[in-house]
Amino acid sequence: MEKKLPIYNLDIVSETESDVEVDFVALVDRPAIERSFLAFADSFSDYPESVKNNAQAVLDWTEENGWGSCGTEVGKIRANQLAKGEPISYETIKRMYSYLTRHAGDLDSSKGYGDGCGKLMYDAWGGKTALNWAESKINNIERQGFSIQNEEEKIISGPLMLADTPIYRNDANGEYFVVFTKDTIKKIAQKYFKKGYQSNVNLMHDSGQQLSGLTMFESWIVDEKRGIKPVKGYEDVKDGSWFGSFKVENEDVWQMIKDGKVRGFSVEGVFNYKKTEQSIPEFPNVQKMINDIMEVLSQVKF
Repeated sequence: MEKKLPIYNLDIVSETESDVEVDFVALVDRPAIERSFLAFADSFSDYPESVKNNAQAVLDWTEENGWGSCGTEVGKIRANQLAKGEPISYETIKRMYSYLTRHAGDLDSSKGYGDGCGKLMYDAWGGKTALNWAESKINNIERQGFSIQNEEEKIISGPLMLADTPIYRNDANGEYFVVFTKDTIKKIAQKYFKKGYQSNVNLMHDSGQQLSGLTMFESWIVDEKRGIKPVKGYEDVKDGSWFGSFKVENEDVWQMIKDGKVRGFSVEGVFNYKKTEQSIPEFPNVQKMINDIMEVLSQVKF
């Protein structure tokens, strides 16, 4: 049975007097997981149940038969980590993907745990399911960044918010997913400009590092019927996703962008949380909303 986590729709208040809104865009070194815009999680435990089962099967077999000459200490640690469902870092996910990709061919000559080390160690790292999960996770993270659209004019463009895309969160409230609908994103963008927040930019969500010399001068919401398209490379995003372009007149920030020290946008603000019963078939680990979940604050500041 796959792991099921609570899902919340996040919303704002349209009235300008309310501070339930998006009021800043941060430049970050790694945009949020699942191609999103909230502060990213430092570790992830949302891998499929089958990954844990594969690792546990290896531990069960080796408890009875031993490891023999198979596996390094890292591989044995990984099996224990995955079997217990422990959080793993983004760097570990990349190592998992690298190992499973390199050793996929070992399965041709090793069909069982007693048949050499191939199958045994492959499942110790989570098996084929872990490879698919790690690849998807890495692709989602790496595709989040903005791109330099015009180096001479110092213009960057990229996604600010992606509609109907579940975003994994792991914080003081536990593990859960949040989603922004296209209608909510439209409200957010309209209020953002109505209140004149176009130059509200900070570094790494640090209110003490507000950046001067950056202004959002283009903003568009993907709308197929109106012929409004996303940035190249994001053709698969859903209607209602929000993109923007910034003019960078801060030389220090521009150098950070060129050096790859900041790679994407991440909006921040105060949101209302609304429990939803919707299922999201596009995300493999969430089939439907579970009924019993932890109580989350009705408004959270990111």
